[in-house]
Amino acid sequence: MRLATPRAFAIFLFGGTIAACLMLWVTGRLFLFVQDPPFSSDSVNPPGLFGAAALTLFWILPGQVFAAVLAGLFFSFFKRIPLWFVLAVLIPVCGLAATYRNVSDRDDPLQRSDYRKLLYWLLVVTPGELLCMRLASNQLPAQTAVGSGA
Repeated sequence: MRLATPRAFAIFLFGGTIAACLMLWVTGRLFLFVQDPPFSSDSVNPPGLFGAAALTLFWILPGQVFAAVLAGLFFSFFKRIPLWFVLAVLIPVCGLAATYRNVSDRDDPLQRSDYRKLLYWLLVVTPGELLCMRLASNQLPAQTAVGSGA
């Protein structure tokens, strides 16, 4: 039982990052559309698997580390990670961390492309976070009753 919290942290860090990388690879054409200015899908090829991995390490990994720390802390106190915590905290943290660099480097107010980028990065990180929540909730062994002699 002592390794349950580090295992939950590792599941969120590695599982969420790998799932986000695969989602980024699958939605490569949509990634080109949300950029400012939008690229036409005919003139530019979407990033391949190596490009998706590089983008994941640069854009998603910092937010994923923070979300994994939050998930590990929550798991250490409550021994589970509920759906409301993933939907209300972990997914927005990852999406905002991926969008922050792109939005904060300008002096002008938020634009429509900023909202598109935020929604895109939320789309990329959501499946990984939900999958990690499922994996982390299934990792606890069945607890035996006290005094059962088992």
